[in-house]
Amino acid sequence: MRPLAAAILALSVVSAAGCGKESRTTFDDPTQPITVAAGSEFDLALKSNQSTGFQWVLVDSAALGPLRFVSKDYTVPREDREKNGAGGTERWTFNAPAAGNGVISLAYKRPWESVPPIDSARFRVTVR
Repeated sequence: MRPLAAAILALSVVSAAGCGKESRTTFDDPTQPITVAAGSEFDLALKSNQSTGFQWVLVDSAALGPLRFVSKDYTVPREDREKNGAGGTERWTFNAPAAGNGVISLAYKRPWESVPPIDSARFRVTVR
């Protein structure tokens, strides 16, 4: 096989391998029930401004049921990164390994303070 043909074939294989990658569904409205498939991962997206010290914290891990916390990250939109005090989004990723029901309860607070949170979110999740 000629070098150019081999390179094109290799790129095609790499590109096709990326096509099977599943994207995670993102939910951002705690008033709407969530239904996901067993074995899937999903994200929760919540507005946040960590420059103020506030962040979302998991309140009741026992209520997660079949859900497993995977990770969380915080991003500020590119156009706002140079602005002092700009807010962003916290993205929480969960895995749903088995069927069942769970509740993800989050509180928006400064973790070191012992005062009530300024906001909360409760996502009801059904895993089928």
